[in-house]
Amino acid sequence: MNLLRKSLAVNPDDAVVVWGHFFLRVTAGLMIFFIHGLHKLEGGVAYLRHGTPWMLVTEVAEMHFPAPVVSAFAATVVQLVCSLFLIVGLFTRINAVLLAGALGGAILQNLLAHRDPQLALLYTAVVATFALMGGGRYSLDAKLFSPSQNHETNAA
Repeated sequence: MNLLRKSLAVNPDDAVVVWGHFFLRVTAGLMIFFIHGLHKLEGGVAYLRHGTPWMLVTEVAEMHFPAPVVSAFAATVVQLVCSLFLIVGLFTRINAVLLAGALGGAILQNLLAHRDPQLALLYTAVVATFALMGGGRYSLDAKLFSPSQNHETNAA
């Protein structure tokens, strides 16, 4: 019974929770960077260099967003840059909010194209959670901005 009680206990400072937070933040950031941001960048570069059709621009235009090319590049930059900040945990909440916005556009895009928005919904939920939780103990935010770090600096 003690083992069951211990396994159900909630302690946000527990090492397993802290490492789980770190693992989820880094994994989500890497997946957004490589699967979404880098993929979009490759399409954007081909569009600019060779005039290759960029499906993202077409889909953004179909959503009636203003300046589809600019909007497509803005989404690309957000997914590239903010995911890197998410990985290292720097300005985590701000970057997570920006990612949630861009991924919210991906949800709409999938719905309008009659595709399953499940993956975009999952990514949005994860980054929205980081917008609420922050970067966690093993993040640059904790290293640079935690009250204990500032207290140690002021005491010296």
